[in-house]
Amino acid sequence: MPKKARKPLPKRYKASPGSAREKMIRKAGELYRAGKKKEAAELRERMEKKVRDKKKKTTTSKKSVKRKKK
Repeated sequence: MPKKARKPLPKRYKASPGSAREKMIRKAGELYRAGKKKEAAELRERMEKKVRDKKKKTTTSKKSVKRKKK
């Protein structure tokens, strides 16, 4: 029996095919459909926290420069 092709995720998820992010999003969807909302929410929260932390590191690493007033 041939393997069923997966429908691609919407672009708003920003997950390339086969990536760990895509797999986690699909797993969260399965949990929601199974009625395990709390587990799905925890999975999504952990996943989104990684993204937020990554963004935070790139934005706070820049030094601010103070200019003298004339």
